[in-house]
Amino acid sequence: MVLIFNFVLLLLGVLAYTSISYLLVLLVVAAKREKWVSNEPRDTPFTIIIPAHNEEIVIATTLESLLKQEYPRELFSIVVVADNCSDRTSEIAHGLGVFVLERANLVERGKGYALAFATNHLLESSDPAGAFVIVDADTWVAPDFLNKMSARLKAQTDSRGYCALQGRYGVLNASEGWRAALMSGAFDLFNHVKPMGRERLKLGVGLKGNGMVFTRSLMAAAPWKGDSVTEDIDYALDLVRHYDVRVGYVPEALVRAQMPTTSEQATSQRERWEGGRYALLRTKAIPLIAEAIRRRNAVLFDAAIDLFLPPLAELAFLIVGWAVLIEVGSYINIVHWATPWLWACTGAFVALLMYILGGFAVSGASKEAYVALLCAPFYAIWKICLYAAKPFRKRKAQASGQSEWVRTERTPISGQSPVSEPKATNELD
Repeated sequence: MVLIFNFVLLLLGVLAYTSISYLLVLLVVAAKREKWVSNEPRDTPFTIIIPAHNEEIVIATTLESLLKQEYPRELFSIVVVADNCSDRTSEIAHGLGVFVLERANLVERGKGYALAFATNHLLESSDPAGAFVIVDADTWVAPDFLNKMSARLKAQTDSRGYCALQGRYGVLNASEGWRAALMSGAFDLFNHVKPMGRERLKLGVGLKGNGMVFTRSLMAAAPWKGDSVTEDIDYALDLVRHYDVRVGYVPEALVRAQMPTTSEQATSQRERWEGGRYALLRTKAIPLIAEAIRRRNAVLFDAAIDLFLPPLAELAFLIVGWAVLIEVGSYINIVHWATPWLWACTGAFVALLMYILGGFAVSGASKEAYVALLCAPFYAIWKICLYAAKPFRKRKAQASGQSEWVRTERTPISGQSPVSEPKATNELD
């Protein structure tokens, strides 16, 4: 019993310190001041694809931000995929002069299917795009987004015409409550600091589902798949495994999307995101590590390791659980070196806090994100409770035969652009 208990403590400590050390390495690399300058001509023809399911509340603002791009209007077109819509999404898009692809399929529902439908249609048509951009329907897109992406495409497309890029994906409504503010800080860490570190280490940054760009040649060779909740992560893994394409990060190309402000909205979104991530962890993580070692592929190995990396809330909860076990073990007299264990636990928590605060500084996080950190313990508890209740909700959904495109409920976007741009000390020019 004593041996098993102390082994569990050691295992928790190794997991905590390995995860935090990995994050700190990425933070240090991301904090380096570097500039990327390109003199490449910015003349790539783009087609922007917006998957939409009943998005009448937000679609107009998204389209208006795209129509204000500082890019020759004749070099980009916009396609809204109205997927099983029963509202005014198509009407609003048509009214703004945007092409609409209507899709009705009561069996294959979801963003992945909508994107597969749209990309297949465009590849088979006379669409002149040299690259496809994928943007969510509740997104503000920076005016220079296409300029930045065109320059990077010119510099990074390989001899086969393959290139995949991910822009910086942030939060649009960080000032609308503590949930959105906390999510803004999390996005700064997950969608900027980690990708920046990986990009500078020449590792793949993965795909985040919004603000993505792919050359036409790549999408023709590697068609988008619709049958996955985590279609963006799956697609990025396929690109590395089968096409030797790592996703590049373009931090100067900015998109911002709405985040949940209520518990109901957050529950819907979190279940979808985390459910897909844990499914990947169960089914693909270990085989991917074995494949990466066999092929000596550092990009694939890093992508597999990232699947094992706990989200920050869970990592903090793991450290707290580690401390509780140490105290319990000391109380029942099966842990004989409780003080060194507790010091190690404290060190892990301090290191995690250093990563969070350091990441906020590197990414130029909003003041709301700093303040929202005070609510982080309550968020972590809410998230653990959400996981505990998931089996009951799953049975309820199965009993009701639920098969809709489950997306977070929207509220009107409160402005056409963020109040301020991120002021990160390491942004690329």
